[in-house]
Amino acid sequence: MSELTRRDFLQSAAAASLAPGLQGAPGDRPNVLLIMSDQHRWDAMGAYGNPVIRTPNFDKLAAGGARFTECWSQHPVCMPSRASIFTGRYPSVHGVRTNGVPLPRTEVTMAQAFLEAGYRTGGAGKFHFIPHYPYRSPLPAMETHPDPYYGFQEFHLGEDGRSGEHWMWIKENHPEYDKKPDHEIPVELHNSYWSASHTINFIRDCATRKDPFFAFCSFVDPHHSYNPPSPYREMYREEDMPRPIRKTGEHEGKLPYVQRNLERFAPLLERVPYNRTQYYGEVSFIDDSIGRIMEALDRNGVTDNTIVLFIADHGDLIGDHDMYYKGLQHYRGCANLPFLVSFPGRVKPGQVINGYAQEIDVFPTLAELAGIPRTPGVQGRSQAPVLTGESIDTGYSSILIEHAISGETSPSANLADSSSPDVYTLRTRGWRMSYYPGLRTGELYNLEDDPGEFANCWADPKLEAVRHELKDELLDRVLQSRDPLPPRENRY
Repeated sequence: MSELTRRDFLQSAAAASLAPGLQGAPGDRPNVLLIMSDQHRWDAMGAYGNPVIRTPNFDKLAAGGARFTECWSQHPVCMPSRASIFTGRYPSVHGVRTNGVPLPRTEVTMAQAFLEAGYRTGGAGKFHFIPHYPYRSPLPAMETHPDPYYGFQEFHLGEDGRSGEHWMWIKENHPEYDKKPDHEIPVELHNSYWSASHTINFIRDCATRKDPFFAFCSFVDPHHSYNPPSPYREMYREEDMPRPIRKTGEHEGKLPYVQRNLERFAPLLERVPYNRTQYYGEVSFIDDSIGRIMEALDRNGVTDNTIVLFIADHGDLIGDHDMYYKGLQHYRGCANLPFLVSFPGRVKPGQVINGYAQEIDVFPTLAELAGIPRTPGVQGRSQAPVLTGESIDTGYSSILIEHAISGETSPSANLADSSSPDVYTLRTRGWRMSYYPGLRTGELYNLEDDPGEFANCWADPKLEAVRHELKDELLDRVLQSRDPLPPRENRY
């Protein structure tokens, strides 16, 4: 289906097929607030059992709604992950296979779908739909980009690397802080505060006009370089930090890229406790910023009619398995996502959902909860029936994670020595298998006996039948994730 006909579909379906109860005045439709953080581990939150970190607003959101324990990223790198969340499609389908590949304009985003359904759309913070490297390079702004930006009528880009409107604003209005690191700037000038402030203003304006809104607040943190401003910089003590999940010798016999990463991260391993105190500080700053936004919902009288969904794009290993950051190391700390949903009167409060979910479920879930039509080509599953208590089945028996970034097709390529080889991961309740295309090898972990994923038993002859069964299931998942567009319109 072409871009034109997909959007024609959205316009006609939105007009004719709004869910029962949403046909009245715009103020009767539920608002949507989508909050995202970058590189946020699933366990860096009190609601997920962390006894140290201070996140009262995250915890309140979880208590008032639902918390997914097994939501996973489709590609734990910024741009592919965000593209999957906003399109509801796998990276191999929407085409953003790695950072540096812009989200194609032919893709219909969640914001576009809500815009076509009559919502006012606005966002602030880190979008990362297009590359922002080299840093501080010009990025679209409302003054220079009069059309909706990927479906956003109002947008304020504050990307990491100090790119976009946020740092232009600092440079023009507070030049003394232009080149200062984050921990040396006032809280009120920081990206987290700035992104929340624009979101608050957008909510206020929409509530005043009684426009239903789709608001997106996206924080750059807790992305490295782990340097929040005071008082968050001093909030935590190194001796209180949890120890990294790692085991001596766990990477023996793995591919060269793993050994290079171990060398790359070695200097950082000496600073794991300190870096975690700063990471936790960034999360607590985000939590306070979310508290400001939730107060704005109350102040404008729209709390009871607003769906609030929080998700991260991916996690951060921060020393787990002697590694940092994200990417093709598909451990839990890297790819398992915090995922919270609240909707007073519809989503049952205090739910803990242990069934598998994927980040591509965000778009169809919000669409169904808001009563707007499903966009053609969306591959995720709506979790609305689970959230409202109509079902207990999330629809998945396994998770598919991609990291197919190279685009290399030459049979003479030295894939084994690649700095970043392609890898596809299948995760079931009992096993995690990561397979390297073209190398006929991979990693296999028995999650029941080895939940820390320390012992790679790929070559264990006793597990040959298990390995073949998982490879067949992975093949099925990969083939079934192909693009469903264009749709079949007739028999022939």
